[in-house]
Amino acid sequence: MKLYIFEHCPFSARVRYVAGMLNISLDIINLDYDDDTTTADIIGTKQVPVLVKDNGQAMAESLEIIEYFLTLADSTETHLPSQKVLNWQRSAFLPLQKVGYPRWSSMNLPEFSSDSAKLAWRNKKETEALDFDTLLRETPAIAREVESLIQQASKVLNLMSKQPMTLVDKAIMFSILRGFFSAAELQWDHAVKEWMVSASKKSNVKLLK
Repeated sequence: MKLYIFEHCPFSARVRYVAGMLNISLDIINLDYDDDTTTADIIGTKQVPVLVKDNGQAMAESLEIIEYFLTLADSTETHLPSQKVLNWQRSAFLPLQKVGYPRWSSMNLPEFSSDSAKLAWRNKKETEALDFDTLLRETPAIAREVESLIQQASKVLNLMSKQPMTLVDKAIMFSILRGFFSAAELQWDHAVKEWMVSASKKSNVKLLK
């Protein structure tokens, strides 16, 4: 099976996390950010992740892909996230954009290997509210906001509890928290950082740093 992704994309990361945890083998294809044709030719629009099964059938919604992986693994787990994880994700998306948008295209990520890809990113993602240079200058304030979210994540993950989280909940938490590693200035809750490092190794999905 082929999985088309952007390395920075949290939706791609959560799919890869589940595949890694379930030992599902994938051919990972990192697209250039300014590639407007590859996934459009497959599903009719530029979007990631896109899974192409061995029979040629394509899937493009991350939760549907996760559901398919759970089926392949004969798992009885749900593919639907819990409300507490959805609530945390909702509060974390804008801070993730504030951290990632001005940094990702300057990192050594395969989708930004060309100047045209970097320019395409800036043209699409930079707005008056998300001005890249301003966001970088405001890193100390943004860091405080993100560090509060990381503390909340510690409670959502409930790392000291013996009550296991579902795979999809862990995948979503991992995929968002992963993006916060892009800012070296952030101070991490020790338990959350330890969980992230362990989850990265187990799933074979590298942290964004």
